Amino acid sequence: MACVRRGVASGELALGEQLPPAAELAKALSVDRNTVLAAYRQLREDGVLEFRRGRGARVASAVTEPAPVTEAAQLLVAVARRHGLGRHDLLRLIEKLT
Repeated sequence: MACVRRGVASGELALGEQLPPAAELAKALSVDRNTVLAAYRQLREDGVLEFRRGRGARVASAVTEPAPVTEAAQLLVAVARRHGLGRHDLLRLIEKLT
């Protein structure tokens, strides 16, 4: 699931892009098909993927960041401003930590 989320966030996976069928992906990853289906369902519940009958799983057209991540980012920006850090400083710090 994390690689799909990263792919969407980085733009590597485009909006509307179709993901491989569960059976095909399960075979490629050497996991059970139900494991892939469970991951796809969780990504759908999180708003990352959408399913359309006969079209498989696709990257949702309205992907948003998870609310807890957005809230943490807002807090980080506020704390950085209080300590005199600007956008460039904050981005440099995040790059250093990731």
